[in-house]
Amino acid sequence: MIWPLGLGALIAVALVFRLAYVERLGDFIGADEAVGGLMALKIARGEEFPLLLWEAHYAGTLTSYLGALLFWFFDPTPGILRVAVLPLALAGIAATAAAARTLWGSGAGLVAGLSLALGPALLFAMSSQAVGGYPEVLCFGGLTLWIGARLGRRPRGEAPRSREWALLGAAGGFGTYSLAFVLPVFVGTLWALGRHRGGLRAREWSRIAAGFLLGFSPFVVYNVAHGGASVLRLAGRVLDISRGELSHASSVPGLLLDKGTRYLLGLFRFPGTVWENLPIFFGLPAWGTWAAAVALAGVVLFVGVRRSARAYAAGPQPLAAGLSGGVILGWSGLATLLFLWLSRLDSPRHLFPFYLLGSLGLGALWARLAGGWRLLGGGVLALLLFGNMVGTTADARGAGPRVAGLVDPLLSRGIMFVYTDYFIAYPLVFLSREVILASPAAGPVNVERYPAYTEGVAASARPAYVFRRNTEAAAVFVREMRRTGDAFSHVPLDEFDLYIPDRHVRPNELALVRQF
Repeated sequence: MIWPLGLGALIAVALVFRLAYVERLGDFIGADEAVGGLMALKIARGEEFPLLLWEAHYAGTLTSYLGALLFWFFDPTPGILRVAVLPLALAGIAATAAAARTLWGSGAGLVAGLSLALGPALLFAMSSQAVGGYPEVLCFGGLTLWIGARLGRRPRGEAPRSREWALLGAAGGFGTYSLAFVLPVFVGTLWALGRHRGGLRAREWSRIAAGFLLGFSPFVVYNVAHGGASVLRLAGRVLDISRGELSHASSVPGLLLDKGTRYLLGLFRFPGTVWENLPIFFGLPAWGTWAAAVALAGVVLFVGVRRSARAYAAGPQPLAAGLSGGVILGWSGLATLLFLWLSRLDSPRHLFPFYLLGSLGLGALWARLAGGWRLLGGGVLALLLFGNMVGTTADARGAGPRVAGLVDPLLSRGIMFVYTDYFIAYPLVFLSREVILASPAAGPVNVERYPAYTEGVAASARPAYVFRRNTEAAAVFVREMRRTGDAFSHVPLDEFDLYIPDRHVRPNELALVRQF
């Protein structure tokens, strides 16, 4: 009875704090989230039914379909889009807490759940906003760990039902389709189960494979229909090769050799880059990350030494009937680290799977503390969670740029076609519900997600340009316009600069700032 009440309270805390976070974000929406929102608009109108993220080819579209469901009943706003994906985050928190409970008991489950319910700012940003793939990683990664833990706690002689193996495969398959970060968690869990059970039988493998293929089938269908677009995109992402480089290369083998060499050098730089990103991952200053790492290592060492001493004093013991949670943690963590290393995914957000594994680790540590040490651990955990709440609140308040302030001023001037940056273009199109078409072709970051928008802007009579105020991109645009002798007017709009040329000036006529 205590566990259901505790889990219910945990989910209520997670829900309330996430709703407060969504409210504080207000009308802010980032570019990646806006792309998902635009896909939801297309789905709600019955215009398109995409299987993968526009031009990304490696992220699923579940969040967009959930958003479309609410867009049928409510106005399409950033807040409604985020509310649509809340069930994924809550399900992931509940599943991870249940996994920790299965492995180490109710107390460990609640600690693991709390560490996700009130996690660092980056965890909130990636799981509470409709950023393609990350809410699904929390949900299906948690489900994979929970189902794996349940299977692992069964005695070796007891055969789990076939549907349990199929459910494990389906959770891993659909999670991998949604975003590949679930794959190493799934593989690590399978490896741990195989070692625990002395190898999996052919029948068990067949159930797992059938479930995985069912969950992964949207990815397969898309790539069959589009000539392996995802594989090519992922290969280009790992080797850092763009289509433009391939099409304009004087020697493709030479280009591949150069990129391959850079890839190998990047593998050596990976550990240092990840270490630099840990403060953002934990939501702590650099000194805080060092202090937390030293303190955690000390506690783990103390617990390990004490446990070894007790085991020695107790003498030989029979083997435990169930799978050790540390085995699942160890193999899943190793598989995830290897996956990130070989894929050269070293941004702070790419460490997202370790939020799941880290929460399980905290649960395991809690289960091994007793007496005064548990009281001390509870106090430290409370301080960390309070710090997370403060940091997340500040992060939501400082989110930007606030593109919503552009919509009415542009429409009041009759401006419905704009060249700008990636981080402005897609939020502007979404917030105006496609009344304003914006192209990222003029920005330092000119990633193209939906070419039809750029084609619409290119076909217009006299599109405007928008840049963030007092940026290098804006200054270079002004300099280039003066160099070419083209007349234009300038209108400051809050944190943006609006430029209205007297003719249709195309971005490729100007030497604009280019970062990507």
